[in-house]
Amino acid sequence: MYVYDSTRFLVYRDRWIKAADSSIAHLSSHPSSQPDLTFLAEFAGTRLINQSEHLACFDGGNLLLGGSVLNRPDYISFGLRLTAACHQTYISTATRIGPESFSWNLTALPKNQTDFYNRNGFWIQDSSYSLRPEVIESYYYAYRITGNRMYQDWAWDAFMAINASTRVGSGFSDILDVNAPDGGRKLNNQDSFLFAEVMKYSYLIQADDAPWNVNYQGKNQWVFNTEAHPMLVVGPPI
Repeated sequence: MYVYDSTRFLVYRDRWIKAADSSIAHLSSHPSSQPDLTFLAEFAGTRLINQSEHLACFDGGNLLLGGSVLNRPDYISFGLRLTAACHQTYISTATRIGPESFSWNLTALPKNQTDFYNRNGFWIQDSSYSLRPEVIESYYYAYRITGNRMYQDWAWDAFMAINASTRVGSGFSDILDVNAPDGGRKLNNQDSFLFAEVMKYSYLIQADDAPWNVNYQGKNQWVFNTEAHPMLVVGPPI
């Protein structure tokens, strides 16, 4: 909302900064087997819970957008670290798609996933994939803000993996197990955000530069809402 109208919604900038700072200070976590990875954990009262989910992997893109518009290299750096950790959840599975939820909590680590955890820095809690966009979304912001083509490659790899494991008939299906070579059983459900977000971000990250892209010539003439619908900003582009 601050990007949409930086005058009318100035208060959201300040609230976002408080949320970003507190998340970095209190939720940042590193798996014991891969301490170079950075995830945002969950909180229950004052207790840190070392687990996360695919839905939370928009966090990298969120920090990247905020860091870009506020000229905060520290937010950008942290956002890139979060994005790299979510990339790890993709390239570690048999399908090269990240699971619905994952953990680095050693007290609950299943014995049959010990080797997996040691290699990858997380273990799988819920192995399903519901055609979610958040990881590719963060790749998009990482590419738009850094210009590093590595993030285009990551997005292409994810897109090809999704096409290989979820394509069915004339559409796509949620799958039961991202760590099974064929994705396990098809769940016969196709979510609308597959088209609104997964396909859109997969396209935009590879497309030629254009005014509706994030960080177009250093400014944001458009901003994407939660479901990746582009909104023309009404305030001065920032």
